[in-house]
Amino acid sequence: MFYGWLVVAASFAVALTLGESFWAFGVFFKPLEAEFGWSRTTVSSAYTAFLIGFSISAVTSGRLADRWNPRPILMVTAVVAGLGISLCSRVYSINQLIIFLSLAGLGSGATWSVPTSTVQRWFYKRERAGLALAIVVTGVGVGGAIFAPLVNYFVLSYGWRNAFLIMGIIFFVIIAAASLVIRPSPTSAGPKIEGASPKSAAPEGWTTGKAIITPAFLSITFVLCAGLLAFGTLSVHLVPYAIDSGVSPTAAAAALGLIGAFSITGRLASAFLSDRIGWQKVLAFALFGMGLSVTWLLFMKAQWMLYGFVFFYGTCHGLRIPSQVGMLSDFFGTRSLGELIGISGALAQLVGAFAPYFTGFIFDTTGSYFIAFVIVMVFLVAGGAVALTVKQPMLAPG
Repeated sequence: MFYGWLVVAASFAVALTLGESFWAFGVFFKPLEAEFGWSRTTVSSAYTAFLIGFSISAVTSGRLADRWNPRPILMVTAVVAGLGISLCSRVYSINQLIIFLSLAGLGSGATWSVPTSTVQRWFYKRERAGLALAIVVTGVGVGGAIFAPLVNYFVLSYGWRNAFLIMGIIFFVIIAAASLVIRPSPTSAGPKIEGASPKSAAPEGWTTGKAIITPAFLSITFVLCAGLLAFGTLSVHLVPYAIDSGVSPTAAAAALGLIGAFSITGRLASAFLSDRIGWQKVLAFALFGMGLSVTWLLFMKAQWMLYGFVFFYGTCHGLRIPSQVGMLSDFFGTRSLGELIGISGALAQLVGAFAPYFTGFIFDTTGSYFIAFVIVMVFLVAGGAVALTVKQPMLAPG
C-alpha cells in the first residue's frame, strides 16, 4: 500500500483537532459570560487572542514543514496547545484567559499548515490527489460535528472548567498519536524516507518571495480573509445569537456542531467537483453560497430556519476549505506550499481574529447582530467574485 494513504489518515486526525479548537469556543461563550459577568466584546477578545497566536504559528510551522520532518513539529504542537487549553480550566480573570488561549493558538497553527501541505506533497501529480486533500480537510468538519456537542455535554455534566481540562488532554493525545505516523514526503526538501520512490527529484513551483507579490496570491488571500471573517464571526456568535432568538442552548450547540457535520459533504464533494471544474470555480461557488446563507440567517425567527442555514452554509463552508489550499497548489506548486498556506492563512486569521471582537462590539453598541451579519455577507459575495476572476500567474524561468 502506498504510504501516502497512512499519512492521509494521520493528517485527518490532526485536522480533527481543528474542529475542537475552532468550533468549541462558542459553546464556552455563555458559561463564561454567566460566570464572570463579562460583556460579549470582552469574551470575544479571548478568542481573538487565540486566533492571533494561531496565525503566528501557522506561518512558522508551515515554513518548518517545507524543510524538515513534520513529526517533531506536531509533537511540540501537542504539548503547547494541549497545555494552553487545559490551563483555561484555571482562569479567574479575562487576562488569564487571553494568555492561555494565546498559548493554545501558538501551538495550534501546525494543525492546519502541516497536514494540508504534507499530504499535497505526497500526492503531487498523482491520481486521487483531490480526494486525499478532501479527506484531510474533512477532519475539521468531523471535529466540529463531534466536539461542539461533546464540549456542551462536558460543560453541562462537569462544568466549564473541567470541560477545558478534558479537551486539552484529548487534543494532546490525538496530535501525539498522529505525529508517530506522519512522515515527510519523498519529494520534500527535508530528510527523506528510506525506500520511498519520488515522483520527481525535487519539489516544483514558486519560491515564497516570488509568489507572495503576485496579484494571484493577494487575491487568494483576500478570498481567505472573507471566509475567515465569516468563520470567526459565526463560530463564536452563532450560539448566543440563536439563544437570543429563542433556541435552546443544547439545540444551538448542536447546530454549531452540525455546520461541521454538513461541511463533510462539501469537503468530499470538492474532490469530485475539482476534477471536473477545477478548484477555482469550486471556491467561487462556495463563497457565493455562504453569502446567500448568511442573508437567510438575518431573517431567522425559528429553530427550523437555524437548521436550514446550518445545512446550506455548512455544505458551502466545506467546499471552501479544500479549494482554497488546492488553488495554492495549482497556482504555485509544492516548493514552498507549507509556507504559502501559512502566510495566506495567517493574514486571513488576523481578519478572523478580530471578527468576533468587532461583532461583539457591534452587538454591545446596537443590541443586534444585524449590521455585523450584513458586513459578513458583503465580504463573502466580494470574495466569490474575486475567486472567479483571478488569473493564474506564469513562473518565469530561473
